[in-house]
Amino acid sequence: MLYDSSKILAYSYKTIFSTETIERLLQVIPYNQTYSSPIKGLVIRHADQPFCYEGIIQEPSICIVLSGEREIQLGEQCYRFDNQHFMFCPVNVPMRGEIKHAEPQKPFLVMSMKIDIESVSKILLANPNLADDVQQGDKGFAQWHLDESLKNAVERLLILHENPKDIEFLAPLIQQEIYYRLLTGEQGGKFKAMVSNGSHTKKIAQATHYLQQHFSETITVETLANLSGMSLSGFHSHFKKITSLSPLQYQKSLRLMEARRLIAQEGQGITEAAYQVGYESPSQFSREYKRYFGHAPKREAGVK
Repeated sequence: MLYDSSKILAYSYKTIFSTETIERLLQVIPYNQTYSSPIKGLVIRHADQPFCYEGIIQEPSICIVLSGEREIQLGEQCYRFDNQHFMFCPVNVPMRGEIKHAEPQKPFLVMSMKIDIESVSKILLANPNLADDVQQGDKGFAQWHLDESLKNAVERLLILHENPKDIEFLAPLIQQEIYYRLLTGEQGGKFKAMVSNGSHTKKIAQATHYLQQHFSETITVETLANLSGMSLSGFHSHFKKITSLSPLQYQKSLRLMEARRLIAQEGQGITEAAYQVGYESPSQFSREYKRYFGHAPKREAGVK
């Protein structure tokens, strides 16, 4: 369902993006849904009422709140993002979040653009002067001020939805510009670390990828450190700084999120799901599930 264009002018936005841009976008994206754009790697979420997302894997991406604000939780750390800033996530991280304020007259609107590592690497190869100043960030998840040049590029990307025939040719060019703005902006040093061989960020990204592929198995921190080419203490420290979780907490989050999917979407039994994601004790699984999601797994199973 799309918006009734006759009602759009009644909406009240809290945004630094032009009202015209938001109104034009609302006329072409689905109402109250997560929209997978024809633009590569771009997802847009609209909501006209508060909601929670209890467990998702945020891939390496930039996220920009176009209208409203949202809160997210990584480990024990909470962040609030509004339309004055953008969120940069350099590695895959499990996270939860909440949209506390959204209504038809003041909808929540957010875009997430997956970062194409290969494209960023090509820009650095073509512009050797940009390859300097790689920063070993003390944390991977950060928010940065949304400056005018980046905002303008994002607006031009969004407006392409009005003319789908232009997307194939123009979208990759604008996305290249967005990467260039990210590389040359205040966050450039940390953005470069995501693709730079030998950086802590890239090493931890390799470990998170391995954990995603093998989360149901017994994995030691020593194994992950060896795979990353880091000392045990160094690996543990940088993993926690970049993901906001310890390696074992990260693995536990993956297990619980997959178990939730199996129970809620695949209809598996609670015990079966617990064993499938790597738990040896269903009772331990239920305790940790309730601690993580705030309710027992039987709620997903429809058991009273």
